[in-house]
Amino acid sequence: MTRLSNLALAAAFAAASLFCAGQVSAQAAAPAGCSDDVPQRATRGNTEFISNSQRVRGLIYKPTGPANGAAVVLLHSSEGLSVDAHSFDPHAIQLAARGYHVLVPNYFEARARQVPWNGRDIRLWEEAGHDAVAYMGTLEGVDPARVGIWGFSLGGFVATDGSAHPDSTARVAIGVATGKDIFEPSRTRREVPMLLIEGYSTFPIISSATMRDLAADLRRRGATVEVQMLASRDPSMTGAVWCEVFQHTRRFLDANLLPAAAAPAG
Repeated sequence: MTRLSNLALAAAFAAASLFCAGQVSAQAAAPAGCSDDVPQRATRGNTEFISNSQRVRGLIYKPTGPANGAAVVLLHSSEGLSVDAHSFDPHAIQLAARGYHVLVPNYFEARARQVPWNGRDIRLWEEAGHDAVAYMGTLEGVDPARVGIWGFSLGGFVATDGSAHPDSTARVAIGVATGKDIFEPSRTRREVPMLLIEGYSTFPIISSATMRDLAADLRRRGATVEVQMLASRDPSMTGAVWCEVFQHTRRFLDANLLPAAAAPAG
């Protein structure tokens, strides 16, 4: 197994390739620094799948301890994977250390980002989300009926609006700092549990009103939507805010993807 130093890994992230040769032990990563962290029994590696006839590469995290049979796809914001990877990485490791398989795909490889984006862009990114969920269901140790999808900002819209489509096989969807003003939701309908995480002042670009508009729209389309307000009043995405976001994320994933007896206490 090829090992990379923290410096080499950081350089790979900053260069936006993020896909170094071989597999990297997650033990080498900086800890998330959250109060409820568990030992980092996980690996980080590279993977890819096909969407829209395009190769979509990503980072794959796997537990080295017992797997719980569930998986989750984490979708980056409009800033791209090269920007969000540092924030996601320690929390993806923590999810994997708790038994989840985790995929962080560069879904812009399915459809290059352009500004402003349009309906076709959104639909193709949502298809990439569908394909990422389906891909996770093919992995050894993953039950294809227990795969969720999570997204931040634009990725949150892609995850939630996309999961309301009948083509989606995601068991649950989570949107963080996302709202109806990112793009007009589609009219497709699917009954699926969803969680929207919002903050009082943490997400200045996305207002609470537009997040609640999205929640109402998703409910009209059959979803069961929980809206979780962050306790933090921090105006930016600090490490403490990310810790809180992923505490709510794990709670929701555990409740919906794990058998009650197997749900971890932490």
